[in-house]
Amino acid sequence: MHQDKAAILDQLKFIFQDTFVDSNLAFSIDTSRDDVAEWDSLSHIRLLTAIEASFDVQFDLEEIVNMTTVATIVDLLYEKLN
Repeated sequence: MHQDKAAILDQLKFIFQDTFVDSNLAFSIDTSRDDVAEWDSLSHIRLLTAIEASFDVQFDLEEIVNMTTVATIVDLLYEKLN
C-alpha cells in the first residue's frame, strides 16, 4: 500500500487526536514527545498500537523506542508502506 508522507501525516493527526485528549494539541511534523504533556510511556503504547492497527504494520522494539517525534513516525511508516 503506497502512501506519501503527507497522507501519512494526515492519518496520524486523527490518531494523535484520539490518543491525546488535549484540545490544545498543536500537531505538526515537528511535534515531539516533549511537546505533549500526556505522551508518557502508557500513552506511547496506546499511540503505537493505534498506529499499527490503522496502517496494518508492526514495529520492532528499536523502532518503538526511537519513535519520539512525529517526523520519525512518518519516516518509519513511509519505509514500511513503500
